Formats: sequence, structure tokens, C-alpha cells
Amino acid sequence: MSGKPEDYGDYWADGLFIITLSIEGEGDGQIGTYFGEDRKVSESSMESIHEAGYDDFNLSRWTDGVIAVADQAAVIMNRPWYQHPALWISTGVGGLVAAIIGGVALHTRSTRRKTFAEELHQGTLHLTNVTMDLEETELAARTLPSASGHAAELEQRFTKFMAKYRACFAAQQALEDSGKKERSGSEGVRFAKEFRETAQSLDLTDDAIIAAAALYTRSASWEEAWHAQTEPLEEDLDEIRELLNDVEPELMGSAAALASYREMATTQLGELSVQLKEESITVDQALDGLSELRAELTEKLDVFAQAQIEVYAESAEEKADMQSALKKSRYESGAYDGRSGTILDVLNPASMYWRVGGYHHGYSAGVSAVAESREAASSSGGVSGGYSGGGSFSGAGGSSRF
Repeated sequence: MSGKPEDYGDYWADGLFIITLSIEGEGDGQIGTYFGEDRKVSESSMESIHEAGYDDFNLSRWTDGVIAVADQAAVIMNRPWYQHPALWISTGVGGLVAAIIGGVALHTRSTRRKTFAEELHQGTLHLTNVTMDLEETELAARTLPSASGHAAELEQRFTKFMAKYRACFAAQQALEDSGKKERSGSEGVRFAKEFRETAQSLDLTDDAIIAAAALYTRSASWEEAWHAQTEPLEEDLDEIRELLNDVEPELMGSAAALASYREMATTQLGELSVQLKEESITVDQALDGLSELRAELTEKLDVFAQAQIEVYAESAEEKADMQSALKKSRYESGAYDGRSGTILDVLNPASMYWRVGGYHHGYSAGVSAVAESREAASSSGGVSGGYSGGGSFSGAGGSSRF
């Protein structure tokens, strides 16, 4: 309780965060969160904290649910829960509190070690690819025509390529030498992720340099190199059909615009390939034409996304959730989508070209988030304030059913 004279013992002490869990049956019970006055959050934020654990609680995964609630609270309160000097976790089930506290710590460290190992493994694979292609990449970089816009940009990238390559090797060695303590910490995981991202970027960049050299010099593999540049758009055009299957009547206008784009882009892409083969256009002109087609697809998908959100979302909050999921998919499905690096993807921001697969994934994630929120709202009845002891106690916090 607060020791401040002006609080009269009616408030929780500053710096306090309490999680209470009352289990009433399999997948049934109540979750409560209570806050010191300096840490309290709004009722809507508290609902968000509680909802983070509902899925696990409904499956009787009590420890995982408490972890999810604690993690969400840490984000909202802007402080990692495990660093808080006055953290208390209490529960309505005898003997469970010790298991939860120990399980939280073990789960966090174990998860970090797994993430560390996966990031290191993936980064090592990318770095190995770069090493195997290094001689070819260096030769290709020397043949890039400086007078060409796209080639000149790639040539500039290569000037920093070797420095990053050497730094990657040093990072890999440091990560491999890390002990269990470093692998279990947030800084270790961050370092491993940075290593993987840098190695992946190098892997994509050398693919783009090699492809560009083949195109600009008209080597024996130039047609294969051009196909690698057009493949992302070709896949997108194929996937538009699936995207437009069984759309709601309200979306027919936006769907028709995408279908029309598909026909136009298919024709223009074929023409670009023919013109490049006949040498009636330059490589730069072909790449610029391809860039315009992919940018136009991004614009069409953006319009279609807004139309879908208007149809599905029922409130401003739901619209914001769906827009957030789609924005995340757009930024994560650019150059680093697992394919070989293309010239356009390496030279432009990841969000410039929105892939249909990434769009579909983002929309599905948005729909899932909204559906889960609706289900939680219908089953929980919101957060209830007040305290069973009655009296004048006014400390911040409340409970909800799951």
C-alpha cells in the first residue's frame, strides 16, 4: 500500500505492478492487473493487456498467458516488467505463483537462445553464399558501365560491399564465441539479428550485381538475368487471380481495377522483354519500365486495401489494426522476401514495391487480429474495477473474465 500520508492507505504504492490469476476451471477464470499510481494505464490499455493472455488462458496455458500479459504490460508501461524493482505477481491457485515466476524467466531466456541460434544460422548461410560468389561478384562489379544509372548505383554499393563483408565475418566469429549468458540476453539477440540482416543484404546485393553485369554486357546468361528481374512481377500477376476470388459485392469496382491492371501489365511486360531482346530499348529503359509496372501494382493494392478495410472493419480501432497489419506486411515483403536479389529491390526501399503475397498475408493478419478482438470483447465483458474488500480503497486496476 502507498505510504504517502495524503493517500490514506487507499492506493497501491508507486512502482507496483501486480498480476492476479484466478483459475475457476479448465480454460476459465479471471485475470487482474493492478498498478501503482505512477504506473497506471487507461481502461482501454488495461483491456489490451488482459486480452494478450486470453488465447493461452482459454487453452489452460497459464504460464504462457501470464507471460503474454506481462509482455504487453511492459510495452504499454514503457518498461520491461522483469526490470521493475517492485514487481509482484499473485495468483488465486495455491502453489502456482512459484511456477509462473520461474517459468516466465526460463521461457524468456530459452526463447532468446533459440532466436539467437536461428539468426546466427540464417546469417551464416547467407554469408557462405556471398563467399562462394565473391570472385564472380568482384569481376561483375568491374564490368558495370558507370554511365548507366542503375549500374552506377550498384557500383557505388560495391565500394562498401567488401568492408561490410569483412565486418560480417568478425560479427560471425564473435557470435559463435558467445556464451550461454550472452545468447540469453536481449543485446545478444539484437546483435545476432543485425548480423543476419547484414549478411542477407550482402547476399541479395551480389545477386543484383552479377545480374546487372550480365544484362549490360549481353553475356550468354543475360536472358536468365532478365527473367530474374521480371519474376517477382510475373508471380504477382498470377496471384492477382487468387486475390480476387469471391470478393464482396462492395469490392467489385476495386477488384475490376486490379483485374484490368493485370491484363495491361501482362501485355506491357511481354513487350519490354521483346524490345530488350531486339535492343530497341536499353537495359536502363527496360528496368525503368519494369519499375513503373511494379509501382503501379503497389498503388492498385493500396486502393484495394482501403476498400477491403472499409468493408470489414466496424470501428476506427479496427481500421487502425488492419492498416497496421498491412503496413507491416508492406515493409517486410520487399527486398528481403527470401528470393534472389533483383536490381530494383536492392536499389529501392523495401516498401516501394508491394508484393501480392505480402499483401494477402498482411490482410489476413489484420482480419485475424480484428476477429480475435471481437471474440475477446464478446466473451470478457470488459474490465471490471473495484475490490472485493469494499471500503474506500481506490487503487488503479481491475479484472476481466476469459
